[in-house]
Amino acid sequence: MAALMAVTAGTASAQIPDLLNALDAGGRSMGVAGATQATDGNTFSTYYNPAGLAFLQSPVANVTFRNLPESDTVLSRRFANPDFSTDRRVGSQRLSHVGYAMPMKGGVLGVSYTLGGFVRDNRTGSSLANGETQVNNLVERLQAQLDYFTVAYARQRGATNYGVGIVVVNQYVQNTGNYDLFDANNNLVGTVRFNNSGNSTGVGLIAGVQRVSGDGSSVIGASLRTPISLSRETSTDGYMRRVPGRLSVGYAARSGFLQRGKDFLAYGAQLDYFFGGQTNAILDRDNTFAGSFGAEYNLHRGGARIPVRIGYAFVPAGGDAFSNRDSLAFGIGYRPDSSPISVDIGFAIPSGGGSPDAGLSLTYRLK
Repeated sequence: MAALMAVTAGTASAQIPDLLNALDAGGRSMGVAGATQATDGNTFSTYYNPAGLAFLQSPVANVTFRNLPESDTVLSRRFANPDFSTDRRVGSQRLSHVGYAMPMKGGVLGVSYTLGGFVRDNRTGSSLANGETQVNNLVERLQAQLDYFTVAYARQRGATNYGVGIVVVNQYVQNTGNYDLFDANNNLVGTVRFNNSGNSTGVGLIAGVQRVSGDGSSVIGASLRTPISLSRETSTDGYMRRVPGRLSVGYAARSGFLQRGKDFLAYGAQLDYFFGGQTNAILDRDNTFAGSFGAEYNLHRGGARIPVRIGYAFVPAGGDAFSNRDSLAFGIGYRPDSSPISVDIGFAIPSGGGSPDAGLSLTYRLK
């Protein structure tokens, strides 16, 4: 742990693009930058707003994949409070959501796995001043991942949906690396190596509500997930012991603007507030707001609905060692009238440059 704290102190200002709070798992909402997460009705509702499950009239299954963004950071000048240069790049493709929902006893039951937070930063540096010594050959990787397992139930009463769920979260942290220490005469005086990894778990609650307008053209949604305290894992205790809670409020509507035959325009906006995290940890989590807005134009051509999407998301840094990750999003879907299978593809381009995120989602609706 002493070696870990030494290298952490040296690289604390490295600005990792922050998706530890608000990674978009993919699906339809990725194309509109997450602007419909609190108002949609699909298997993602178990994670974002369980009230949305009440919209489902038949069993639905979904599987979604997306790439996990990474960053490469080069440190310079000083070991403590160094200068840095960070490049964002595309990471590996992973399963980000699998869910199933079905009507049950006057309501809808949903179960899901969702990848809700991820960061991975690869750090290097040499010739870093450190008092009377110099740090060379620094190589470090820091990865943190939050996996959410949710069981939720929702019912509809008139124009209002209500939903509640139990959330189990697993946090995985890995921090590995090494660096060499040289004296003023450029003699090697020591090598520091560290390897800390572990899993910790916690349980929380999520609840949500949605209200549909009288003419059915709009919906307002809100959900609240409690902060989640994590079990102690000795080698990674200092990273993050409490997952922030999330309060989401969203609005979505169908517009008559540009409506032609079966074609129509829909739009939405959402505000998220993350709160109750741990502020004195290596992966510190401050209280932050995030937001998004987007639009979807639904074309009906050749016996299929083809929604075309665009949106923008504001995702601020959740801690001192991180940077914001705002992004322009766009996507497209394909939903044949005669098939229970639909496909959604979404992309998000970071405003600060770097390769885009990409997600592929497959939904099967049983009739």
